[in-house]
Amino acid sequence: MKITVFNGSPRGRTSNSHKIVEPLLAGAREAGAETEEIFLIEKEIKYCRGCFSCWTITPGDCIIKDDMTELIDKYLDSDYVGMATPIYGMYMTALLKNFWDRMLPLATPQIHKNEDGTFYHKGRVTKFSRLFFVTNSGFPGEYNFEILKGFVKMVDPVLTIYRNCGEILSTPVIEGSPVNDKIAQFKEALRRAGGEIVREGKVNPETVEKIHIRLISDEEYMQGANKEWDEKLKKRTNSDS
Repeated sequence: MKITVFNGSPRGRTSNSHKIVEPLLAGAREAGAETEEIFLIEKEIKYCRGCFSCWTITPGDCIIKDDMTELIDKYLDSDYVGMATPIYGMYMTALLKNFWDRMLPLATPQIHKNEDGTFYHKGRVTKFSRLFFVTNSGFPGEYNFEILKGFVKMVDPVLTIYRNCGEILSTPVIEGSPVNDKIAQFKEALRRAGGEIVREGKVNPETVEKIHIRLISDEEYMQGANKEWDEKLKKRTNSDS
């Protein structure tokens, strides 16, 4: 079994998205899967031109020659594909959205209608990878994911991770703080989820619940985040004076 994650964070290998993906893929490897995390910031992916050449002139192939040719092959060669992104402007990053746009060659041009009145394009290939989503927000609370949830619902993923207070994963926490234990529990649940995807083709509800445990109170997170930004701004002001 092969699992590939496309990480759409501009921070790449230092991102909070990666910190979430890493233990999940570790659990998948322990269960016998081959895994890979691809950082889109390191790839050359031009914007879709909206020319529809991939539907008419060269069906199934984009006329733009960049890294997407290789990435689409990796996508199709995977049993499970993860899409990882921080929340930017209440949605996925431009990096991941651009990657998703460039998947257009995998669709056929004819429009079809579902029984519920929605419309869609049929896929060009006979078998698509099962998807899962890894998202995190620098804000506390749950409302930050509402727009993305509408998109995620359409693709029926095997797992969706909505991690608020994401910056706590990169911020040193005082030794002995209960937050450290919470983060350790969160990462253990991620590792377990990766194994369950490989062994069972699904993630148990108990594991999903543990993935979404509260790491820190909203008030404590806000206080720490605002203090950190105040210190950064103060340092910048002092260096300019």
